[in-house]
Amino acid sequence: MNPVLRANLRSGGTRLFAAGAAIAVAVAFVVTSLLMVDAFSRTMESQAEAEAAGADLMVEVSGLVDDPQTPAALADQIQDLDDVGDAQLIRSAFAPAEIGGRDGFLGVSELPEHLPVEFTEGRAAEAADEITVTEQFADAYGLTVGDAVTPEDPATGDAGDPYTVVGLISGIQRAGSAFVSPAGMDAFPEEAFPESIRVVLAESLHGDAGAQRIVQEQIQDLIEQHAPEASVLTHEEIVEAWLEDLAGTSDILVTIGLGFGAIAVFVAGLVITNTFGVLVASRMSTLALLRAVGATARQLKQATLAEGALLGVVGSAVGVLLGFGAAYGLGTAARGLWLEDFAPVRLTVVAVVVGLVLGTVVTGAASLFPALRAGRTSPMQALRPADVAPAEGGVPRVRTTIGVVLGVLGLGAVVAAALLHSPLLGVAGAMLGFLGVLLAARAIVPAVVRGLGLLLARITGGEVPRLVAQNARQTPGRLTTTTSALLIGVTLVVTMTVGAATAQRSLDEEQADRYPVDAAVASADVGAAVDAEDAVTGSATVPGEPAEETTEDGAQAPAQVVAASAETVAEIARRDDLLPEPGQALLSASFYEGEQPVAQWGETATVTLKAAGEEPLQVQGEMAGWLPPGTVVVSSAAGWDLQEAEGQTWMRFSDTATVDEVMQVSGTLTDVAGAETPATVEAALSRASISGVIDTVLLVVLILLAASVVVAVIGVSNTLALSVFERRREAALLRALGLSRGGVRRLVSTEAVLMAVVALLIGGGLGVFFGWAGVSSLVAEDVMGVALAVPWGRLGLIAAAALAAASSPPALRLALWGGPSPRRASPRSSPPLLRLRCLRVPFQV
Repeated sequence: MNPVLRANLRSGGTRLFAAGAAIAVAVAFVVTSLLMVDAFSRTMESQAEAEAAGADLMVEVSGLVDDPQTPAALADQIQDLDDVGDAQLIRSAFAPAEIGGRDGFLGVSELPEHLPVEFTEGRAAEAADEITVTEQFADAYGLTVGDAVTPEDPATGDAGDPYTVVGLISGIQRAGSAFVSPAGMDAFPEEAFPESIRVVLAESLHGDAGAQRIVQEQIQDLIEQHAPEASVLTHEEIVEAWLEDLAGTSDILVTIGLGFGAIAVFVAGLVITNTFGVLVASRMSTLALLRAVGATARQLKQATLAEGALLGVVGSAVGVLLGFGAAYGLGTAARGLWLEDFAPVRLTVVAVVVGLVLGTVVTGAASLFPALRAGRTSPMQALRPADVAPAEGGVPRVRTTIGVVLGVLGLGAVVAAALLHSPLLGVAGAMLGFLGVLLAARAIVPAVVRGLGLLLARITGGEVPRLVAQNARQTPGRLTTTTSALLIGVTLVVTMTVGAATAQRSLDEEQADRYPVDAAVASADVGAAVDAEDAVTGSATVPGEPAEETTEDGAQAPAQVVAASAETVAEIARRDDLLPEPGQALLSASFYEGEQPVAQWGETATVTLKAAGEEPLQVQGEMAGWLPPGTVVVSSAAGWDLQEAEGQTWMRFSDTATVDEVMQVSGTLTDVAGAETPATVEAALSRASISGVIDTVLLVVLILLAASVVVAVIGVSNTLALSVFERRREAALLRALGLSRGGVRRLVSTEAVLMAVVALLIGGGLGVFFGWAGVSSLVAEDVMGVALAVPWGRLGLIAAAALAAASSPPALRLALWGGPSPRRASPRSSPPLLRLRCLRVPFQV
């Protein structure tokens, strides 16, 4: 082994641990993603094989939905072929239904006769009033054998005949969530549509690939004659087709996993570069002495690069093992909590090779610039006295210029992406712009830290902040590299947090425009009941009067006329411009439905309203989907004598209300007002569903970002610890000049806090910008407007976490590898001994 490399490894010791941990975490994330996607793909493949089991061929007839007689006739003709044992037409249907006492949507299909299924309870449906459901469907609605499922007629809304659950099927079926017999399908209130014809060959030919191809040609001839829209596939082709349909999902998962993995690897590369940069700076005297005794610049560069490559190999190997362990744990959890048939996770060659190559290449590339710096060491530096390091040079013009150019181009691309709604351009621009910020940070961060230090010194009158300001001027490079590690984590988390809040606010404003009132019921007697619900923050009674709406042909339709006051709107509604002007009205969606709609869906309509003892009222109405059926909202200046007892109750829900809480209130409305009383809670349900989805997405994204944040925190701890180790001589000199141990501790802590403040200012600003631009790039302007939202509470938590990560890295470092605490190492340095300590070479030449 190269003696310089061996010496570097001995002297590096635990100082290389954090860099290795960073690359291990990043590689582990990538390996976990690859292994989980592989297990998911194999799960889908086994599912496709299981659901195609029992069928030799399948004829796709879903394109014949407008001609239901042709698929049935085609099935009979296939049945008559000599080599065919059975040809079963599979039909499906969908309809709203009452399932286990809850409203839901029911998808039913005929259960294939030759499909091997496992019943965990009960049996297959046989009679016309029986149904079999999957375990997942039963768990979702709390169904057991013997419960009733009642579908509704979508056209009339009337309840159909109930089905009794007679069996539960394990596993997930592609065909649907529930299965009935052919007689049960005929009894379903919604017309069934043909889906496929499952063909089983005669017993002696079942499973014979050659026979399948022969019969496939015969069926193809029938298709060309009677149903050109249909197609026929063999068993093998069925599985391949289903897997091809699923390939899009797998590709998305791979893209998401590798995308967040790329972020983690990018952060790890920066951490490794910082670590090696500080290591090379701390070894400068040793490297100079090596040059003085005969080592060449090439040897020093090769030794540093080899050190990085060896660290990459070891860190990547550890990362592969960690990734396999994490994937195995996630796979086990998936089988226990979500999908029993989830395929076991297995270590693949692709995951191992990608992990090892990725980690080694990134680490080697990250150590390139520090290696070049090591090679430029002059032998004359060995003759310098062992003194406090001189001040670094000024702002590197080339690096700053490149950073400014990249930053302007990248951030400009982000703005363009927001205006053009191009997510890919936004991602590329954000990465380019952030890289530019990191390069230009050398010109910004030290100056800001120095200014904050001087300001704090002026306020407090202490010398420690003044020393921090002097350190920022003395070693700007070291200060910048330490701040950059925290800047990465802050920017990532703030971006996602602001993006989620912006999406939530934009959707809320869109929802408020469409559904200004969360819920309404055509009854004035439910106020006390709904006010007792925690999810309801307010309710108001809107006066009204029963009326009749006269259509153009003179037909009469029942209606309820109501008029809300400005006070009610201010208290309940989510926008102030809800009330119609005189002569205008808001009409419920029911006026646009049925056999005689007042106008085309969503168009303005003119209606005439009549009520006992009132003058006829003609208004121009616009559709309002949040109103109960039959409701007309008019101006309070309409002149009618409206009474609260004949009115409605409007409600506003809490912004944090969940879907379950909204459904609970809906049940209360049904219990108090009666099932026949018109009511709508769709607005509250929609808002609660969207809020839940956004919170879930934010949680998932933050979990995916966890690897990057962990790597960033490791980088902060390691870089600050190495910077303290590098300036132990400076600390000893300060001790010799009279600074106490507590003063040295305050020096390190104050510097860390000021660096965290700068990282929060820059990272917070970038995060807010990236969050807004990210949402804008994903949403077209004609779909929804984007309103920036800054969640100050969450940002406060992020700031507290960042300050904690920066001000207490010794605890993290001590917990990670038991090394000496940098904040303790400095004050414990013995001033006389360390100040007069001779330079020792850590190896023999």
